[in-house]
Amino acid sequence: MTDAGRHPRITLHTLSEVVDVKGYVGNFDVKIVKKARYVDETACTACGDCAKVCPVVRPDEFNIGLSSRRAIYSPFPQAVPSAYVLNPGECLGNNPTVCTKCLDACEKKCIDFHMSDQTFSERVGTIIVATGLSPYDPRKLDEYGYTRFANVLTSLEFERLVNAGGPTQGELVRPTDRRPPKSIGFIQCVGSRSARRGRSYCSNTCCMNTVKSTLVLKEHDPDVEIKVFYIDIRAFGKGFEDLFTRSRRKGTHYVRGLPGHVAQLPDGSLRVAVENTATGQLDYHDLEMLVLAVGMQPAPSTQRLQEMLGLQLTSDGFFLELTPSCSPWMPPQGGSFTPAAPRVPRTSRRVSPRPQPRPCGPSA
Repeated sequence: MTDAGRHPRITLHTLSEVVDVKGYVGNFDVKIVKKARYVDETACTACGDCAKVCPVVRPDEFNIGLSSRRAIYSPFPQAVPSAYVLNPGECLGNNPTVCTKCLDACEKKCIDFHMSDQTFSERVGTIIVATGLSPYDPRKLDEYGYTRFANVLTSLEFERLVNAGGPTQGELVRPTDRRPPKSIGFIQCVGSRSARRGRSYCSNTCCMNTVKSTLVLKEHDPDVEIKVFYIDIRAFGKGFEDLFTRSRRKGTHYVRGLPGHVAQLPDGSLRVAVENTATGQLDYHDLEMLVLAVGMQPAPSTQRLQEMLGLQLTSDGFFLELTPSCSPWMPPQGGSFTPAAPRVPRTSRRVSPRPQPRPCGPSA
């Protein structure tokens, strides 16, 4: 990201939102609203003096609430631009001014409470829609005890705990007693492959993300006991089956079957009841921590972008990979492409004129 921010031919508009798109393929006018940062990003050196004196404490979104931040903060390590941002809805000093501690602490006087949103337009030839995904909310599956039991985490929360830049500097600890767990369980397909409770499709990333997590855990502590509860492992990519094999060889126990009930023991550990579909028996597993491999679903902004850009969605709510109405290779309205001529030597090849671009948008 730092290299992209420094590239002379790449312009990054942070804290910005696309609100309108007009035009056609090769000639789009994009209207953008850049939200006020309340910090001069060209002058800020990210020293952090302002955050040290800020009295407001809020959950850190980047660490999924596992740590806290101030009302003026850096969004995440190595953020681009390397400047702090102030949340006006949380700051005590923004209209009316009752707290100016951050302003007094800033030697370069980068903070400006009078900043406002800016609206501008960019002309571009191509638009790449990369909306991201939203994780499934496992609170809807009450049998797993998420938010009821502190030692039940989602796969994203687990990722932040084992990350070196996370709230514990990469040390995996239980939220209840802050000690490393000796046994960990993973539940697959949480919110996926269930039309009745969740999404009917496979989210593709959950299986291999869990396999990777088991390998990371074994590197940190080879003696940790790991159990994975699954329907089936979909190792579909190149080299994925080898990673799955490595995980089993290192001692990870894969149990075919999804738990139906999770109960908390007096010491904070979890008792998981699961029917092993390979043996047909009901087994109970005592684990010190449980990780839910949550599935993925379309981002909340998908519907708004679909209406703005005139794109098409699949039955699952995701964007189609290729939208015929916006493809530059589609014939103009009312016309058709001429079949390709037989291949001729380069010296005598005749180049046909390129068809006119077809308008793209909701009215197309």
